[in-house]
Amino acid sequence: MLIGELGETEASAWDAYVDGHPRANCYHLRAWKVAAEAAYGIEAPFLVAREHAGGALRGVLPLFVVRSAPGSAYLTTGLFGAYGPVLADEEAAQALIAEAVQRARALRARFFVVKALGSQSHPRGFDPVDRWVVARLPLAPDPDLLWRGFRDKMRNAIRKGQRSGLELRTGHAELDGFYDVLAENMHRKGVPIYGRSLFHELVRDLGDRAEIVTLADGTRTVSGALVIRFGGVATVPFASSRPSSFHLNPNNLLYWEIISRACRAGLHTLDFGRSLRDSSALSFKLSWGARTESQPMYVHAVRGAPPRFDVSARSIRFLVGLWRSLPRSFADALGPQICRRWLA
Repeated sequence: MLIGELGETEASAWDAYVDGHPRANCYHLRAWKVAAEAAYGIEAPFLVAREHAGGALRGVLPLFVVRSAPGSAYLTTGLFGAYGPVLADEEAAQALIAEAVQRARALRARFFVVKALGSQSHPRGFDPVDRWVVARLPLAPDPDLLWRGFRDKMRNAIRKGQRSGLELRTGHAELDGFYDVLAENMHRKGVPIYGRSLFHELVRDLGDRAEIVTLADGTRTVSGALVIRFGGVATVPFASSRPSSFHLNPNNLLYWEIISRACRAGLHTLDFGRSLRDSSALSFKLSWGARTESQPMYVHAVRGAPPRFDVSARSIRFLVGLWRSLPRSFADALGPQICRRWLA
């Protein structure tokens, strides 16, 4: 078994393998490598497995090297809220994971984390962290079929949003408006923003797979989402509404528009993205009738104790409060640097 890095001339082979794999999702696409390298300068040695030199692919593993400081780094299989299984047969998967572990050791990285999905067994030498789930809603060819299955409370919330006069806008030209809403809401939550350039690079490389959906109140964008279409699934990795517009029910209307468009496009599933167990964000997603699947993280510690990823820890709560207290302009400027070094 030969394990190597994706070469510049092999881009089409990677995406063709991902497109044809039954367990692939949008987070396996090469666009994340392109965006990470161009926007953040993050090393992204995407790994490929072959039986012999020049042979067909037997597996792929997205990999990102996040350097938090000189001499300090960690490796991960996905940026931010990404998740997905290793795309390979069992032998190739073991070889890919072993190569990633070896690279972590060679770099003297602190740890290597596999952001997995479902109940697949975790690799030997890895500690499981089970704090998140992914919520998915099965779709129908006609959105009216879903509408009739919603509870009265959900239908009334959507109708209120429709009566508010918000205007639906779509297309890559809506990126800046969407980003401003996302940055405002993340600052309110005390979370650093990812950076405008990351989204521009990601949307540009995804092309027709990516759609920006927004709602506008007059000339001002008040709600928006990035939707990625892949393999019959519409995934929403990022979505937000302005707190000042909550009385207009933009969240309910925004997701109803996303659901309706996905149904009419012939997609079979809406992936709401990952959420912490028992969180208010998860409750909102479940109110649509979504079903959950475990999204574990498997961590191999190279130096020191493995990270706990405990967002309820006292130190994390202190940092959240501190971030909220920063002027938004300062937080927006500093956020991308925080994300690229510690939060990917």
